[in-house]
Amino acid sequence: MFRALSHHPNRYSLSIQYYKRLLVHGFIPDKFTFPFLVPACSMSKDLYLGKQFHDHVIKFGLDSDVFVINNMLTMYSGFGELGCARKMFDESFGFIDVVSWTSLITGCWNSGEVELASSYFHRMPLKNVVSWNAMINGYVRMGRVEEARKLFDEMPERDVASWSGMISGYAQCGMCVEALMVFKDMVEVAMVVPNEPALVSAVSSCAQLRALEEGVWLHNYIVENKFFIDVVLGTVLVDMYGKCGSIERAVRVFNSMIERNVLSWNSMIAGLGMNGYGRQGLSLFWKMQQVGAAPNELTFVALFSGCSHTGLVDEGLRLFDLMTQNYCIRPQAEHYGSIVDLLGRAGLIKEALKFVESMPIEPHPELWGALVNACSIHGDVELGKKLGKRLLELDPQHSGKYALLSNIFATAQRWDDVETVRNLLKDRKVSKLPGNSVVE
Repeated sequence: MFRALSHHPNRYSLSIQYYKRLLVHGFIPDKFTFPFLVPACSMSKDLYLGKQFHDHVIKFGLDSDVFVINNMLTMYSGFGELGCARKMFDESFGFIDVVSWTSLITGCWNSGEVELASSYFHRMPLKNVVSWNAMINGYVRMGRVEEARKLFDEMPERDVASWSGMISGYAQCGMCVEALMVFKDMVEVAMVVPNEPALVSAVSSCAQLRALEEGVWLHNYIVENKFFIDVVLGTVLVDMYGKCGSIERAVRVFNSMIERNVLSWNSMIAGLGMNGYGRQGLSLFWKMQQVGAAPNELTFVALFSGCSHTGLVDEGLRLFDLMTQNYCIRPQAEHYGSIVDLLGRAGLIKEALKFVESMPIEPHPELWGALVNACSIHGDVELGKKLGKRLLELDPQHSGKYALLSNIFATAQRWDDVETVRNLLKDRKVSKLPGNSVVE
């Protein structure tokens, strides 16, 4: 009957074995039995077993116990079995509580049923902070951050998870100024002590904005309030300082970290590279290998970028061979683009073109764009014109590509060709990309 026993030899299957013995010896399970068994179904990803337990809940007359009901609702919601969850909810309506409503709402979000989640939420006779948070987190996961904010503002009371969810939602949607404003309201107005997700999202927002002053303030807040800087928080601080150009602070945080993972090493290597310390990034990479930390795809993206910014062409090409041959990492579009950028910045445009033609994947428009830009920088007008035309064929509705080709002609004072590109832009009715503002 319990076929999961042989497939999941862990502590959850052990619970199932004890349950089986209980039945064999004639004992009757009670309302405390199933809440320990139902998680076994979720952990072993065995919906069939969960439905068997549901049958037993009904058989032993426990389908009116709210504790059991809530565990079953949570299980069905976790499996995305919204139909089963709704059926059980309706059949148990006289016994449910606020946890039952919240479990079903979470199940709706897990199944992508936004309007249904909203409908259940508004039908709730009594709402607690957890149910509000479930709705806010659901809207955030769907990228509907404005609706999340509307609910956040309507909340009669908030806990740290409410604040953290809103801050994370803004950060994930790229609304970093708003994320920092909510964080400051949290700690300075509401006087709520943030949790780690809130701190990580706030620091990450500073990194995206390149807002060093705000980042330093946050770091000082973390230190002064004696928050433990674990591997996650430490890594995001390193990333923030690197992107903000404060490489000395990034190094200090990195060196002070008790634990590091591959993301920590990647962030430090990337920070060194983007600030012109490509050789130091290479040295850190060798140290990374010495301590047994295995690099991943992003490690090499960071290394290639550092080599490109510092003109370390030979080193970058050797790293490409190391990545493919020693670590057996299959190059992705970003790796190929980084090598093209490395060669192009160094003026080795023909070598870059040869590298592109030897690639086993179809070159993407950004890669051709890097080549055209290299032609512009190094004055190779004819090759730039040839590659630029190919780029426009691949991406005819991107105004930036026309600007690249126009810049090549303008640098060479070929004004007739500049006018030709501009007319082509108008004839194809290409919309200009909006400008970006820099926020400190």
